[in-house]
Amino acid sequence: MGGDMSDRDVAPGHEPGLPLDAELRVALGLDLDERVTLRDRGARTLLFERHRGDDALLPAHADLALCVDVRVFGLIDVFGWVHDAGKSGLLHFSHGEHAKSVWLHRGDVVFAASNQRIDRLGHSLVRSGDLSLEQLREAERGYRRGERFGKALVERGLITPRALWAGLQRQVEEIVRSLFSYGAGTAYFWDGELQPDNVVRLELATRRLVQEGVVWRDELRRFVGALCDPRVRIEAVPGRRDCTSGTERLVVDALDHESAFPSLCRRVGLDEPTAARTLQLLHRAGALRIRRTPEDPDLTQRVRRSDPAERLRSQIEQAAKLIAELSHPIIDIEGPEPLRERLAAVLQGLAARHRELLGGLEPGPGGALDPVALVERASSLPVERHGEVHDALDAMLDYLEFELKNHPDVDDADGVLRAVAPLRATLRD
Repeated sequence: MGGDMSDRDVAPGHEPGLPLDAELRVALGLDLDERVTLRDRGARTLLFERHRGDDALLPAHADLALCVDVRVFGLIDVFGWVHDAGKSGLLHFSHGEHAKSVWLHRGDVVFAASNQRIDRLGHSLVRSGDLSLEQLREAERGYRRGERFGKALVERGLITPRALWAGLQRQVEEIVRSLFSYGAGTAYFWDGELQPDNVVRLELATRRLVQEGVVWRDELRRFVGALCDPRVRIEAVPGRRDCTSGTERLVVDALDHESAFPSLCRRVGLDEPTAARTLQLLHRAGALRIRRTPEDPDLTQRVRRSDPAERLRSQIEQAAKLIAELSHPIIDIEGPEPLRERLAAVLQGLAARHRELLGGLEPGPGGALDPVALVERASSLPVERHGEVHDALDAMLDYLEFELKNHPDVDDADGVLRAVAPLRATLRD
């Protein structure tokens, strides 16, 4: 059988590709265009790397320091070891056809990459609301091999350089967080000062990303659990197919035949977490609806709440609406300017504690808050700081309620508060 290495002196990491005949390729489950490189040779073990086409090679001149089955030692442990030791290097994870890499410097994350379409920069920008599905489709059509996708988006005027920078950081964070949804797979760590080619270098706290990853994993599991309810049905929105491509197009087309989540996963060949993330993307872009039987006819709001960004956006929009409702009785008496000035002073005081969220923010006529501007600022905060947004908005609402109750010319403050109580309750959940 071809591929016998017994008479060959192979230096690990330096062989460009071992010669393997068709029979051995079949036995190893390799495609005809895949190359195989020896990466480590021990007394009783061999470690090979498989790669296709122009795939970047794993480190050839760094020490393979760790090889872990994540069913035994989870990725939380692995990241903890690397961080606590202050190590620099490459952490590579693989499970089936999924491959993700994280570069670290002195224990903290500087970059990450994935071979999964759902982890691409464009998809991350759609999830954040910086890009529409139509714009993503347009950009993918005009994309030239070797071109940097983010740079192309800026050059086409689809996003700003600032949005690109924020998007790159968010993409890296999402890739790292997504690792914790895997219950099986293998993690490798190469020790050394390794850096990815031609990419920005970030500086992200590993402990924070691990904590966020655990929260994200649990939220994704709950979402998958909700989708697996036999009463849940998923429906494509008419007229939105043309704005999709790739895996998203496969999912939309499959909805012509399947509307239950488990059977949809089988039809498109996706694991449940990846399928759920794809549905979140399509739902965020308005390309599908998620419904269930008459006991709960529409699961849409439950789906939106499973996404931290959607929860944050909804919270801000509801708070802005409530601020306007509470302001109306006072504006009717005083006019818009006096209340605007008082709320500006309240905002200035709150900005001392919430500078990133409220610093320099000015209320509009009558104290109105621009929810779009507030969402943009809040979206730059990590998930574990979303509670600060709630605290800041709650403080403004408390002030307005105080004004209403103590204003000498407001006749029925209690009636106003009763009228908005249902909306106020949603913000206290």
